[in-house]
Amino acid sequence: MSGRAVTSRVGDDDTLRIEWPEPTGGSDAEIVLRHVETGEECGATDLTVLSAGVWMASRDGEPIVTDDPGFSLDGLWSYAETRRNREIRAFRTSHGTLGLQVREVEPYVEVIRVTAEDGVIEVEGAIAYGEPIRGAARLVAVARRGPEPVSGPASFQGRWFEGGVEIAPMAEGQVRRRVFWDLYAEISGMRLPLATRLDDITDKKTKVRFPAQRVGQVRVRPYYTETDSLAVALSIEEASS
Repeated sequence: MSGRAVTSRVGDDDTLRIEWPEPTGGSDAEIVLRHVETGEECGATDLTVLSAGVWMASRDGEPIVTDDPGFSLDGLWSYAETRRNREIRAFRTSHGTLGLQVREVEPYVEVIRVTAEDGVIEVEGAIAYGEPIRGAARLVAVARRGPEPVSGPASFQGRWFEGGVEIAPMAEGQVRRRVFWDLYAEISGMRLPLATRLDDITDKKTKVRFPAQRVGQVRVRPYYTETDSLAVALSIEEASS
């Protein structure tokens, strides 16, 4: 066995750093990554060659056991401040072993705060995996079926984004029982999705609840999708007898 690692993280430069409490001998070249689905193996010296998916780490033929969850919240934010098209994140499995999750990413707005009151949905957040932007923008709600998009004023100040959209135009003329709207930050024709992914909360769709508002018989409530994107559900409520 290689011993239990106390630190096992991917740095901003996509380098895997592992520390043991005492010298274990050998070198980084002994660390092998194996793709869970394909069985492909490669060394851990160059993570840029890894394909999307989950990779498990081993050393001298044994899984690397770690005490590190693989990230800090500050570290996730620091990592997301770099323009990139793929994310490599270390994690500790339920068995206490080290794995790497590799996935393709595109710039989006990481949502920090959502306020739903007074007939408006307001969002604050910061750009992740993209370049800073400055200028007037729009917060755009796009229905998955039916109505035309609805937008409200917003702005980018570097990485910071603030915007709001009124709910009345979204509810106007709704005839279907339920309509779902996806939210975007839009500037110069470019739309960035809104989502919350730089944290350790899983299954936000069932765990995070926002207050509902009403426009007549239409109930309006922001929610998180299965991919942790921010969306809005509009439901027609039956009148009580």
